[in-house]
Amino acid sequence: MKGSLKFSIFIFIIVFVAIGIIDLTSKKPIIWDRTFDQKDKNPFGLYVTHEELPHILGKKVKVTNIKEDLFTYFESDNRLNAPKEQLLFISEAFDLGDAVNNRILKFAANGGKVFIAAEQINQKLLDTLQVDYEYFYDNQDDIEEEIKVELTQDGIPISFNKSTLDYSFTKLPKSATILGGLRYKEHLLPNFISLKIGKGSIMLHITPELFGNYYLLNNQKQYQYVARAFSYLDGETIGWYDFKSKYNESKTPLRVLLNHIGLRQAWYLLLVSLLLFLIFKSRREQRAVKTVLPEPNLSKQFCETIATLYYENGSPGNMVHKKVDYFLHDIRKKFHVDTLLIHEEEFLENLSQRSGVSKEITAEMIQLITECQKGSHFTEQDLRNVNTKIEEFKVKAEM
Repeated sequence: MKGSLKFSIFIFIIVFVAIGIIDLTSKKPIIWDRTFDQKDKNPFGLYVTHEELPHILGKKVKVTNIKEDLFTYFESDNRLNAPKEQLLFISEAFDLGDAVNNRILKFAANGGKVFIAAEQINQKLLDTLQVDYEYFYDNQDDIEEEIKVELTQDGIPISFNKSTLDYSFTKLPKSATILGGLRYKEHLLPNFISLKIGKGSIMLHITPELFGNYYLLNNQKQYQYVARAFSYLDGETIGWYDFKSKYNESKTPLRVLLNHIGLRQAWYLLLVSLLLFLIFKSRREQRAVKTVLPEPNLSKQFCETIATLYYENGSPGNMVHKKVDYFLHDIRKKFHVDTLLIHEEEFLENLSQRSGVSKEITAEMIQLITECQKGSHFTEQDLRNVNTKIEEFKVKAEM
């Protein structure tokens, strides 16, 4: 048995080490999914963007993460009527509902500035802003390599080779300002605009992947494009809404293990190994457990026997005295009063207040107890009357 256990542990260690070596030496594939997650280090995550934004905007600018519900966010700290922050949204889709859209519009109208980078934007919000966009070419057309991206303030076309640049604005109000677009030959097709809303403005960028990790690290021109686009956020405090905050935070205490693939594999392997160990161990060594019944509680039968004995052989007077003595014991235990002082006025006051029974009923009860203590000859009817009075007092006093 000891030899087989040691062999099992040895095999477990070997397998564990082998998995660790394979995990460390294997080349992990690049995931090109557009997650737009502030914690994601993949090419189209926003980890590098999130870390670089304070440096891009300057040391005096404070960047905060908004993890709470936007409806609650706008209603707190009077943000809706007196904007203190400029808001940043980067996601594949921007569709937070009509209530949030209305508050964003009011936020901008009261002097706030909002930067939205999303490929899909709520249609009602677009209709309110009198804006629309669509594909400007068929994906089958062989013009992708000729399309560049540029900001109107720079006029320098920049290639973003890992992105499909096929969206542009097709409808704009007169108050719109084109901040950037897609350069195709002599045409500049807007994909980045600013809309004047009351005292503030809303900026729309329909190619959000240009702000991903890859382009900030790929070359200087692409980095400069992102930095110049963010420069339109000129406030002292930038609130970046985290679309993934509700899903990223694991609730389990094991989130450190589960968030890393190597540790997660090791944890699952450990659980499976322990399960197999328990299965084989239980089959070899576990014996039937004898059922031990608890000792029966005969207190009720004992009380019934004693009561019958007293009733048949004892005198009613003795039982009356016993009943009174037990009642006084219950009063001392429940209400912490000295029953030796039962004939004093102070005892009557204390018992009435602590039991919640009226003073008149309490006085009658004390009178009955006094008569029972002084008497010696009682009939069965007297015993029944004393028992009834005591039980009625107990119910009223919740004893």
